[in-house]
Amino acid sequence: MCGIFGYVLKEKRPDLLQAANKIQAHRGPDGYGVAEMEMPLWKVGLAHQRLSIIDLSDSASQPMISNNGMEGLVYNGEIYNYKEIISSEGFGGNYGDTRALFESLNRHGNSYCSKLNGMWSFCYVDKKNQTLTLSRDRFGEKPLYLYEERDALYFASELKTLLAIIPKKFKLDYQVIGEFIGQGLTNFSNNSVLRGIKQIKPGCNVVFDLSNPDLRKSTQEYWNPDLSPIDLSFSDACEDISNILEDSVRLRLRSDVPVGVLLSGGIDSSAIASIMTKLSTGNDIHTLSAISTNPNLDERKHIKIMTDYLNAVPNTVTIDPSPNQAINFMQSAIYHNDFPIADFSNVFHYILMQRAKELGLKVVLSGQGADELFCGYKKYLGFYALQLKRNGQFLELLSLITSFLLRGTIINQFNFREAGRYLGKGGGSSVFGEKLSSFSEAPIGFQKNMHLSDRQLYDIQKTSVPALTHYEDRMSMANGIEIRLPFLDHRLVEFALKIPESYKLNSGWTKFGLRKAIEDKLPKSIAWRKDKQGFLNPQSQWLKHDWKKIVLEHIQDDSLCSKFGIIDSNNMKKKYNDFLLGKPVWHREIFTVVSLEMWLRANNDNLDL
Repeated sequence: MCGIFGYVLKEKRPDLLQAANKIQAHRGPDGYGVAEMEMPLWKVGLAHQRLSIIDLSDSASQPMISNNGMEGLVYNGEIYNYKEIISSEGFGGNYGDTRALFESLNRHGNSYCSKLNGMWSFCYVDKKNQTLTLSRDRFGEKPLYLYEERDALYFASELKTLLAIIPKKFKLDYQVIGEFIGQGLTNFSNNSVLRGIKQIKPGCNVVFDLSNPDLRKSTQEYWNPDLSPIDLSFSDACEDISNILEDSVRLRLRSDVPVGVLLSGGIDSSAIASIMTKLSTGNDIHTLSAISTNPNLDERKHIKIMTDYLNAVPNTVTIDPSPNQAINFMQSAIYHNDFPIADFSNVFHYILMQRAKELGLKVVLSGQGADELFCGYKKYLGFYALQLKRNGQFLELLSLITSFLLRGTIINQFNFREAGRYLGKGGGSSVFGEKLSSFSEAPIGFQKNMHLSDRQLYDIQKTSVPALTHYEDRMSMANGIEIRLPFLDHRLVEFALKIPESYKLNSGWTKFGLRKAIEDKLPKSIAWRKDKQGFLNPQSQWLKHDWKKIVLEHIQDDSLCSKFGIIDSNNMKKKYNDFLLGKPVWHREIFTVVSLEMWLRANNDNLDL
């Protein structure tokens, strides 16, 4: 995993390449490189910041240019099945994943992306055909922004790089901002918070034709999963889930540097840690866990059960910053995030990655994606219930609700304030200013004629996974750490979306099929936990007490949010007062506005009011 930057201009600009290497240095602390390639009508500049993970030798340095100078590549990510590619393509020599990707593209072109198992964003230059291709992995694990005009193209791993390098001020995209403060969405679309700067759509290649004096492009989609149900028994489905997940972890353990695993005490991370232990015979498994000083929220009991069970090396971080420290951490996290953060849990991840760096870990596996694949979130029970009702399956609906009531696994945890966002009642729009008057609410509820698998894919592509991968990438790369997500192996995603809904929500359990698939790998108390809450944090109390002065200062009439016409300051102060009084206001309705104000202040010099 690394950082990339590039341009297509009429003249060479080596100063821009050096500037990008400096801005994105945190993404590639192990080295950097630049290259320039000339075509008849255009000059292409490439910059790369290297985080060495596979093949630590200089032969994997980038930009990678072919011997005849006709092809070039800058690449951020990992191609996990590179050994299988080398074998199938008959490549000679000792290749790492970068060289395997480069040679495969040289042989087959962009169509080869469908054969890749990994996470990536890359720029591939083909002088013979005078094309430049920007590509992004299926789930957007790796970021890639671009800005284009008729006579200029810039692209980078991080928004802040383009904001600093492109010689103009940018207007805000108020639709994106409305989705954030009104609905709590991040990366819902391919638009960024700045008008004119876009993101490459996940699962797509964008090809620029450089044989013309004006830049022209075409988009090629290489991943569009088939959701047709499969006829498979429950036991066979569980066996396939187990086998695919184990192979996914096996591929993601490929590394020439130390690998650890995030362990929360829940089923997802515990399953990954268990499979890692099985596959890493003779090697110690380092777990990394965040723990709370609040005994009611502390997961260390469950974490200890797992580390003792696996005989792993536990590494815990007690995350208990003072309110003032928390603000400083928040500002750092917002800078690296290239977008306001929606919750303080993003900051906890940033602190956890700092600890990983101290331990000498450069690769960390995470359980993100499992909830979307196997219906772990509370909302899926409601969506499935709506589907059964719509289909007239009332007996199945009664059985479903009864089983969850008797099990006491999820209905007793229901939060109406949080659920309101799926009912179009999130509450954030009540503070909108004049610039958000034309805001169009994004559809995030359960849509008409939508099946549960459709909704899962919608969350994977739009409402959930894009936000999770965004902050995990930024918080980890801020510390030179690579995050790998075994549940987001496209084979497992496609399989999970095809199996019946009853294999996911059954007998009063969420993620039922996953639990059955890995129960022999975990202690029963972990595989069948009913009380997993995630890492809760004191942000609500901070917002009400310790941060009160800061919150008020960030929502006044002279705040940038107010000056930019994003919020109505009077309405925002009223909402905050309701929050202080304990009225039904979700803490994120306050937190997101404060976070946005912080981001605006940090970037105001480059913004066009």
